[in-house]
Amino acid sequence: MVGMAQVSQRPAPDTIRVLDCPLPGRHVLVVGGGPVAARRVDALATSPHPVTVVATHLCDDMFDLLAERRITWENRAPRPSDLDGVWLVHAASGDAALDALVGRWVEAVRRAKVSAESLPS
Repeated sequence: MVGMAQVSQRPAPDTIRVLDCPLPGRHVLVVGGGPVAARRVDALATSPHPVTVVATHLCDDMFDLLAERRITWENRAPRPSDLDGVWLVHAASGDAALDALVGRWVEAVRRAKVSAESLPS
């Protein structure tokens, strides 16, 4: 039909599908506090898994999530020990070198990792 828009069945670029883990309460770590990380955290924070954000700064949207008590925040640079007990790591710092470093830590301990650069921003 002329003039009719096509409706896509694909999810919007700012949405992610939360991985289905059969064990609720598995911990999620997000490295980064900017807008891309905030969009990912918004989706992750609806899951039954606690979300911790490690970043030296937070954008306004991330502060909103913190105020709503949907996340916990560690105001510092990430370190390898942050992966202790974590089920999923999402690297979205906006710093490619830092995200790559976190990725190497994740691979060393064999955790699940999502990199912001592998998803639409």
